[in-house]
Amino acid sequence: MLRSRLFSASLFGLSLALASALGTSSAAADPQPAAEQALTAAEAAINTDNDKLAETWLSRIPAGSLTMPQMARAQIVRADILLKRGQPMPALQTLPSSSDHVPLYAAQIEQLRAQALFALGDPVAAVRALVQRERFLQNDPAALAENRDQIWNGLMRNPPEANDLPKFAAQNTATRGWLELFQNWRQGSMANYNSWSAKFPGHPGNARIAGFTARPAQTPAVATPAAPSPLASAPSAALPPGAANGFSAAPAPAGYPPVSAPAPISNAPLQVYAGNRSGNGIALLVPLSGPLAATGEAVRVGFMAAANKGGAGGGIRVYDSGADASQAIGAYQTALSEGAGVIVGPLVKEAVAALARMGPPAVPLLALNALDANQPAPANFLQFGLAPEDEARAAATQAIAQNRRRALALVPSSEWGNRVLIAFREQFTSLGGTVVSAEAFQSGSPDPSKVVKKLMALDASEGRHKALTAVLGKNTEFDARRREDVDFIFLAAKPSDSYLILPQLRFYRASGLPIVSTSLIYEGRGIDWQRMSVCDMPWMLETQGQWAQARSEAAAMDAGPMRDYPRLVALGGDAFRVANRLLANNLHAGDRIDGASGRLVIGGDGRIARELGCSAPMNTAVASSAP
Repeated sequence: MLRSRLFSASLFGLSLALASALGTSSAAADPQPAAEQALTAAEAAINTDNDKLAETWLSRIPAGSLTMPQMARAQIVRADILLKRGQPMPALQTLPSSSDHVPLYAAQIEQLRAQALFALGDPVAAVRALVQRERFLQNDPAALAENRDQIWNGLMRNPPEANDLPKFAAQNTATRGWLELFQNWRQGSMANYNSWSAKFPGHPGNARIAGFTARPAQTPAVATPAAPSPLASAPSAALPPGAANGFSAAPAPAGYPPVSAPAPISNAPLQVYAGNRSGNGIALLVPLSGPLAATGEAVRVGFMAAANKGGAGGGIRVYDSGADASQAIGAYQTALSEGAGVIVGPLVKEAVAALARMGPPAVPLLALNALDANQPAPANFLQFGLAPEDEARAAATQAIAQNRRRALALVPSSEWGNRVLIAFREQFTSLGGTVVSAEAFQSGSPDPSKVVKKLMALDASEGRHKALTAVLGKNTEFDARRREDVDFIFLAAKPSDSYLILPQLRFYRASGLPIVSTSLIYEGRGIDWQRMSVCDMPWMLETQGQWAQARSEAAAMDAGPMRDYPRLVALGGDAFRVANRLLANNLHAGDRIDGASGRLVIGGDGRIARELGCSAPMNTAVASSAP
């Protein structure tokens, strides 16, 4: 495999770089070894997602020195660079039009071709490229299975549009089979599957149909035993005889801390949840196998703890939704067929998006993640997750409450950082505040000093001093001063970045400014975060009261999920509280539910926002002790 070869080549590439820097390369003597060395180094660089270094090595390949196989390898690296930079059309144009003449690299060429075509919105041609790729994977069953997952997941992310349908008939049998199977899956009819199987006997998609209709792994839950522990798992015994549609009609035991729900804004149930439901019970769809099993288990633990305390009128069943969208769809369809009245999950964002594309669910669905802003939610579709934007809004709200109206903001230069900054700025300005300056730092950078200096306007101060020196023609005494026009700093950074940023803030004269942060910094060891204000959920912040007690009990009973994913345990508990009210048709726009993950605010659009608090009054300055 290329990946293993590239890994071993990376050390060679590093030594080659050193040799080049010292002027010891033998390129002038023989261009062919130099070309191979540079090409190998470029492959090693792109294999570690370092597109800039890969481009540098490609530029060092002597002109006209590549053999045909080497040219194919260079085209692969160049196309990969362009795809990583979000340029699918140039990437597609870089690849050879046919891979038949370089069979050793054909699988990589067709995979990159498919990625580019999916990105360009041509799923038909993308599937055709992946079908073509299978010709070069015949001796590798694992690679064949992975390629078929790429076909299906690519279609889930980029489904064919109406103008693509006429193209189906012109495709080869294997490609047409995948496209038509996907269209049948979107319609969800078993009759369509049977017709498709008859039309495409022997097609590898038949194995995927079996996955649609197979019964996912599940854990039935029956009546809660007396005096349950907060983290008691669902019993594994079979459902009692006579349980309707596979769900037990368990009585609701008392004892869970009361849920606060003020009078709703509207007395009518939310439109998306209204309507008669013939099913009963709650189905929980979370990953219990694969790479996300630990996160799914944390949600399940919290969900069942709340259910054991609060009671589910029709019982609960837990389904393994796996790590990809197709497994989640299978679990969803099985839960429906077995009579669920409310479905909670899935947890994986891709699976949530795939379910939303299927249209309104037959019963209310509480997704444990959010759709992208540009994807509308269908009716009957709630969205609930642990969005970092909630913490940013809490920081803004607390600042205004303490009459701090002028802010600096420091966030990572990433999509996550941009989302957090937008949420903070919108909330802060809507309440009358002003973000005087905002800067983004490169996460993982060993020296954030330039960004911090710019944030504190010290670079401007130094610039004014240099200009004065130039005018006077001589040096003058100078003491740089930080800006005095702000009230506090909003910081969103993970612990490893905070270890470097906080000392820089102190060094560059910010020690007199209060600082407020998101929960990401909370995980840091050695950070004096108690000297800051940290915005987080009650489950993490309370030192006494119902959530502190529940958290301690949870840690004592099941240390694993609470140690690794405590916030997901809280998410699971709150998901049950919302789902149980859905089951009773007792959820309204404007309802507020005091939960472990925050005060939940039910939106008329089906989105559930969280109102959060912060750890301490924002009246302390940047921590003065070194981390």
